[in-house]
Amino acid sequence: MPKKLIPFVFGLALLPGLASAQLATDDDIVDRVVAVVGDSVVLQSQVMEGVQRIMLTQNAQLPEPGPELERLMSDMLEQLVSTVLISQEAARDSLIEVDEVLIEERVTEQIGQVTEQVGGQTALRQSLTGMGLTLAEYRDMRRSEIRQEQVQQMFIQSRLRNAPPIELTEDELLASFQAARAQLEQRPKLVTFDQVVMMPTPSEASVDTARTRLEALLTQVREGADFAELATEHSDDPSGATAGGDLGWFRRGSMVREFEEAAFALFEGEVSDIVETQYGLHIIKVDRSRIGERRARHILLIPQVTETDLQRMRDIAAEVLAQVQSGADIEPLIEQYADPEAPDSVTIELEGIPSLPPGYEAIAAASAGDVIGPIEYDTGQGTKRISVVRVTDVREAGAYTFEDLRGQLADRLRQQKQIAGILEALRAKTHIEIRQ
Repeated sequence: MPKKLIPFVFGLALLPGLASAQLATDDDIVDRVVAVVGDSVVLQSQVMEGVQRIMLTQNAQLPEPGPELERLMSDMLEQLVSTVLISQEAARDSLIEVDEVLIEERVTEQIGQVTEQVGGQTALRQSLTGMGLTLAEYRDMRRSEIRQEQVQQMFIQSRLRNAPPIELTEDELLASFQAARAQLEQRPKLVTFDQVVMMPTPSEASVDTARTRLEALLTQVREGADFAELATEHSDDPSGATAGGDLGWFRRGSMVREFEEAAFALFEGEVSDIVETQYGLHIIKVDRSRIGERRARHILLIPQVTETDLQRMRDIAAEVLAQVQSGADIEPLIEQYADPEAPDSVTIELEGIPSLPPGYEAIAAASAGDVIGPIEYDTGQGTKRISVVRVTDVREAGAYTFEDLRGQLADRLRQQKQIAGILEALRAKTHIEIRQ
């Protein structure tokens, strides 16, 4: 068994109740290349180990040689080919940068879980020794595998952002619901509500003050001051303090329109005029440039929201509350006053209500048609929001219906089809040879 695949099997084999699952040994597998994908190969042992992992997770016996085992092997081979395709393409994407700190945290977490399952460090070391591994080697293997998983996930997410829209038929959605129905648990109590989430806006005087400060910083930059040092000292964006305002590489479509237009109008080393976005006032410096990509820094100043600004929004919230209580249509109020980044309508399980901001707990005892608010809360990022909520539906616990899951089913099916399209495009441009 190749060492690089041992951690997957090892981690699963230690779970309670799985010890009886049948495993193939080195003597059971005559290793050979079963697929060539670009400049990589897939081995028969890798396919078998993938099937073993599935059997382990299902606490099932590996089928005897025959049609069922052949089907499992064929399905696993297709999965491995897709994984190799994604890994190869992701390696060529210069914008994919993994978070090494997060990877190390996940490695430590997973090794901790395995250590607890086997009964401590001594038992873990003994198990690894029996497999010809040291703890350091095992940690390195898990680190490599988790890094690869993160790269693949980031690649797929980046491609999904630009994937073409997918149209679904009613028959497809119904078929998906019927296929999932047997595995569905009881639906918990659900509460649906519309909300107008208002964000206090700074006064013109506050915006002018921030603009004057930023103009002074822009003058310093154009006179030769170090942009990164000024960002570290003055920017209201956390990236200022941690990375001198560095935003890393980004493509078109990943920033708000005003920021993107300014950044892509600059050449390497150039600095923008003041750019105003929904987040505040910026000056931007492009460090590096490629076709369709920029690596830039920025200094962000957020105009201060004063108590007067906050009181003005409280007065508006009181007016919105009165209108909603009198039966006014909430949609125009959302259009006029709501923070565009806040969801207009929310459906949440009863048990999930405590995770909402303070003040929303009143929803738990509300009935359809009840109006709650104004709810004033801190976002945790130094800003406040004020909400007016109208409960539109309360559904007691019961069996899931097609309408309950229509949105989730549609999202899942669209993503599945988009990923299939991404893989089809990769297959079309890559040499793939399946060897039976």
